[in-house]
Amino acid sequence: MRIAPALAAALALLLAACGGSDGGDGPSEAGGNAEPAVDGTFTTAVAADPGNLHPHLTVLAATRAIDNYLYDKLVYFTTDGEELPWLAESWEVTPESVTYTLRDGVTCSDGTPLTATDVAANFQFVVDEANVSPVRGVLIPPVLTATADDAARTVTLTAPSPDPFLLQSTGELFIVCKAGLDDPSLLEEAGIGTGMFELTDVVRDDHYTFQRRDDYTWGPDGATADEPGTPATVNIRVIANESTAANLLLSGELDAASVVGPDRQRLEQSYEQLTMRAVVGELFLNQAAGNPGADDAVRAALAQALDYDELMSVITGGYGQRSESLAIIDPLVCRYDAVDGQLPAPDAEAAATALDDAGWTAGSDGVRGKDGTRLELELIYNSTRGDTTAAAAELIASTWTELGVAATTRGLPPTEYNEVVFGTGSWGAALLPVNLRLPSQMVPFLSGATPADGGVNLASIDNPDYAAAVAEAMTLPGQEGCDKWMEAEQALFAANDVLLFADETIPLFLDGVTVERGGDGPIPATIRLSAS
Repeated sequence: MRIAPALAAALALLLAACGGSDGGDGPSEAGGNAEPAVDGTFTTAVAADPGNLHPHLTVLAATRAIDNYLYDKLVYFTTDGEELPWLAESWEVTPESVTYTLRDGVTCSDGTPLTATDVAANFQFVVDEANVSPVRGVLIPPVLTATADDAARTVTLTAPSPDPFLLQSTGELFIVCKAGLDDPSLLEEAGIGTGMFELTDVVRDDHYTFQRRDDYTWGPDGATADEPGTPATVNIRVIANESTAANLLLSGELDAASVVGPDRQRLEQSYEQLTMRAVVGELFLNQAAGNPGADDAVRAALAQALDYDELMSVITGGYGQRSESLAIIDPLVCRYDAVDGQLPAPDAEAAATALDDAGWTAGSDGVRGKDGTRLELELIYNSTRGDTTAAAAELIASTWTELGVAATTRGLPPTEYNEVVFGTGSWGAALLPVNLRLPSQMVPFLSGATPADGGVNLASIDNPDYAAAVAEAMTLPGQEGCDKWMEAEQALFAANDVLLFADETIPLFLDGVTVERGGDGPIPATIRLSAS
C-alpha cells in the first residue's frame, strides 16, 4: 500500500527512543579515575538482523543502530536540548529554510571529500517519490528544495511553507557519501559515509564488526578518533533473546545491553545505565463511520471505565510512568505535560449511566445495543510487543465487557497490523504506540486524510480545536510554539480522540564504558572504554 512506509516508520521507531542517564555503580565503571583503554573493543547487541543497510530506505530501529556507526548527521542534538556542531559547523534558520555551512576537511570512508552537493543530494533522494523512502514525510518534510554551493560549503533546504522544526528534522538525517548515492546497491550490505567507524565484517544474523577511522576529527561538538578510551573496534552481535544478552553482559562478553524484561532485575543494582523513554500505552478508537468510536458518548464512556494506573503497571511490567505528551523521543524540542488532568478517573458506574443516557442499553445477553446495532468492537495490538501488551489488551477488553460491550482482542504482527489499520479498516480499537520526536510529525496521524482517502489519519479523527491549534503552532519557530502544541494535544485528549496513559523506561546497561545517547542509540564518537 502507498501509505504503509509511513506507519512502518511510526511502529519501527518505537525502540529508537532515548533518554537521560540514571546513575549506578557498574562493576568496572568507566569515567572517574578509571584508566582509559587503549585501542579496545566495544561489544554490544541488537535484537534482530538489520537487513538492508541503506539509511534512507529504512526506519527499523535495528538497522538505524548499525547505520549509526557508519554515518554522521549535520547537527548533534543532546538530550538536554542543546544544538551542537557536527558535519555542519553552523546554520542559519528562517521560517521556511535552513542553511548549513559544512565543516572543512570532512572525508568519506572511501577517501573522497564530502561536498555540499553530496549533502544536498541526500535530501533530494529522500523527497523524490520514486525512491519510496519511508523517511519522507515522517522524519523529513515530504517536500523540500535542496541547493548547494560547494565553494562556500553551504547547503540550503527550503520548505514550501513555514516549518517550525526544519532544523530539528533535517539536522538528524544520516548523510551518505556520493558513491553510495550514485549506486545505492553499495549501501545494502555496507556503508559509504563519514562516520568514525567503517564496516569491515558482516555475518548476517550473527555479528557486524567495525574498525575505527583514525583520521576522524569532525565528531559531534569536536570529538576526534584519538581521544583516550575511543575503541579501535566495535562488534555488534545479533542477539534476539534478552536472557542471553543479560548473561553475556554478566559474563563480560558484552559491554552494553538493553534489557527490558524480567532479566533487568539481575542487572539494575550492578551496572550503570542510560534510560530510554517511549510511549507504550496509547489507545485509539476507530471513528470511521459505522464504528462505535464514531459516537462521542461511547468514546467517553469507554475511556471512563478504564483504570489507567492499573493499565500502566500491566503494560510496562511495573517499570513505566504516566505519559506526558505524544512526542516523547529524546532529544525533544518541546517538553510539557499535556496529559496531566486529562485522563478520566475510573468510574464504571458513571460510564454505564452515560451509555444508558446515550441510548446504548443492555439486551437479554448483557450486550448493549442502540437502534438494532450491537455495541461490539475488536481491540487489536502488536503481537510482537510481548506478554505485557497482550495482558493490557485483555484487561481493557474485560473491563469493557463488564460495561456491556462485546469486546474481543486480536494480536497481529506488524505487517498484518499495517494492513488492518490502513487497509481493511476492520478494527474497533487499537493499542498503537506511535513514537516520534517532534509534535509536528504526529499531525498526519491525528488529522487530515484518512486511510480510505490515501492518508494516515489512522483513527479518522476530526478535531477542529486540534487543527486550529496546530495551524497556529506551525507559524511559530521551535520552542516558541510549544504552548500551542500542548494546547493541540489537550484538545485531542479532551475529546477522547487519543487515550495516552503509559511510557516505558528502557535501560541500556553499561559495563566499563561511558557514552552519550542520540536519537538512534549510542553516539559512536562519544564511546569511551576503561581499562579492565
